[in-house]
Amino acid sequence: MIEQHMNTGMSRRSFLAAAGIGTAGILGAGALSACSSSGGQDKGASGTWDAETDVVVVGSGAAGVAAAVTAIEAGAEVVMLEKAEMVGGTTSATVQYCAYGSSLNIPQNFPDVEDSADLMFENAMAVSDGTADPALVRIWCDNSANAIDWMVDHGCEFKEKLKLSEGRQGQGKYIAKAAGELTTKLIPIVQEKGELLNNSELEEIIVDEDSGRVLGVAYQENGKDSKRIKARKAVILCTGPWTNDETMVPRHMNPLPETPSAAGETFASLGMPYGPFTGEAIRAAQKVGANVRHMEYLVSEPCYSTAELMTQGVAVAGITRTVNQVLVSSEGKRFTDEGKARGAIANDVLALPDNVFYPILDGHIVPDQANPTPEILDKWIAGGFVAKGDTVEEMAAQAEQLFGIPQAALLDTVAQYNAGCAAGEDAFGKDPHFLSPIDQPPFYAGPIETCIMLYTHGGLDADENARVKDVDGNVIPGLYAAGMCTGGHFGTDTVSGDWQMDSVVFGRIAGQNAVEETA
Repeated sequence: MIEQHMNTGMSRRSFLAAAGIGTAGILGAGALSACSSSGGQDKGASGTWDAETDVVVVGSGAAGVAAAVTAIEAGAEVVMLEKAEMVGGTTSATVQYCAYGSSLNIPQNFPDVEDSADLMFENAMAVSDGTADPALVRIWCDNSANAIDWMVDHGCEFKEKLKLSEGRQGQGKYIAKAAGELTTKLIPIVQEKGELLNNSELEEIIVDEDSGRVLGVAYQENGKDSKRIKARKAVILCTGPWTNDETMVPRHMNPLPETPSAAGETFASLGMPYGPFTGEAIRAAQKVGANVRHMEYLVSEPCYSTAELMTQGVAVAGITRTVNQVLVSSEGKRFTDEGKARGAIANDVLALPDNVFYPILDGHIVPDQANPTPEILDKWIAGGFVAKGDTVEEMAAQAEQLFGIPQAALLDTVAQYNAGCAAGEDAFGKDPHFLSPIDQPPFYAGPIETCIMLYTHGGLDADENARVKDVDGNVIPGLYAAGMCTGGHFGTDTVSGDWQMDSVVFGRIAGQNAVEETA
């Protein structure tokens, strides 16, 4: 049973409180001080080892830190490799974790909502149109509450109110009190009890040619020296998606239209903790026989500004992602259910002739639910990037002046939406829990937004115990994978916060099973 591999460990609040690590990312160490040197005596598959340890974890995001800390607390020596200068990956900017409950006992947002692992599973499978692997989805849904408790035991803090979650029938999701809460609290444990090497990119997975067992890895340090670490027990790959891989993306994906493609390229160039995501670990695993699955699936993300606005510092990640906003096209008409999964909304954006849209918000949403601070939003309004009015008519008039959105069409759209809210029925099928009228001043429109390719949902074929399988379905001894470098967990689409939860759950499974691996 999977649950036998899940241990909560001990709280490290006293150590972490004194660590003083920031949330924007954490710099790794630069030496193999925690590894035992092989002295050149132990021969690998094609040479000598520079060092050895029990478990090598590749990647320092959610799955990586969960795997590493679990292995450390189970008594293993661990080395973590991170190819970037800053460690933590996307998780260093993450706050959302989907779970049906926890010991925090945070109430759901609606009195008629009773969340459960079964409902979480049902939602995940529905969002993916049945393309996700039900056995894998069942595991991360069933273990989600336990994962939140495990994070809390390791010092992670969450807000006292759940955020409404798109695609989840009114259910909420846990929001960390600070961006990067997971990596901020767990990476110091890796640094203290194991070894974390940044600027260290995986080059090769080394296997025994006779048995096929994984022996260790070769990696490039600081873009120069190649080194080899022997893994006495296992290697765990936790390298995230491959959204920016110039070899793999053209091979498996259809290109996005020009507007969202340019927005994605601009976003990646801004130095945000969102890549570049590349797939060298997946390719290295394929070279030793690993199978892959779901390589054709990706999720695009709506609510990102166009490239032009990004270069001016406007709404890099969208003005809001709330389920109760209204999204309109350049023609001033709704085109989607704003409460459904983000990938599904993005597909609707991609179907628009110009691939752009405008969020419509009011005093119900701003400022409490909007991403920018009131001060930043005021700057965008003053710069003509956002329309604002004390009445819907005034807002619509400004939207026509600034963006060319027909005023009459926008007014009609808002009126029809409000009527649907009053009736509890929506023309696009929005969940009644998410229906909130646009009727509280002030009113806002814009800025112009599009979508970007955010995450790939395909990767290594790993089983319910996070063991990587070969093309014949056999387990590759000593090789594990967790998180978004694996395939099967989400299918065509997922709810924001699901992949973080999946990464924590399967990272822990990989870490525990790797420690129990025998040569």
